[in-house]
Amino acid sequence: MRIPKETLWLFILFFVQQLPLVADWGVDLPLIFVVLTGVRSGVSQAAAWGFMTGMIQDLLSSGGIGINTISKTFVGLAASLLKMHVYRERVLTQTFLIMGLSIFHEIFSYLLMRWDDEAPRAEDALGICVRSVLFTTLTGLVVCVFVVRFRRRRFDPATA
Repeated sequence: MRIPKETLWLFILFFVQQLPLVADWGVDLPLIFVVLTGVRSGVSQAAAWGFMTGMIQDLLSSGGIGINTISKTFVGLAASLLKMHVYRERVLTQTFLIMGLSIFHEIFSYLLMRWDDEAPRAEDALGICVRSVLFTTLTGLVVCVFVVRFRRRRFDPATA
């Protein structure tokens, strides 16, 4: 039985996500994974990766299936649908998608928490969201540089 490479990347990302340096800065590595997987797969596969990633993230945060599962599923769907309109194999385009979908993820998660009466005050949530979007986007930029360079070498060595 062969394990898909995305599954191995997902386990590595969750390990790195638990490190204090990454967790303290608010970087959402699983979100970057969902976006980059979503732009390279179909709608149903992107939704499945988003659902699985969110479910693992919710279970690791000592809760049940909840906010991350729902929001990452929608992020995977959005990434797959947006690839039909704006996606190009460029670093800035991928970084723009990560930033936009990170903003969507934060707003959607906050609205779900408000609906469930678990949301922090708006001032506190705004600070957390801005920090998370900023550092997730910067980390996504670094990841995209390596992903684009690797894909160019792998699929078209003449452009590397």
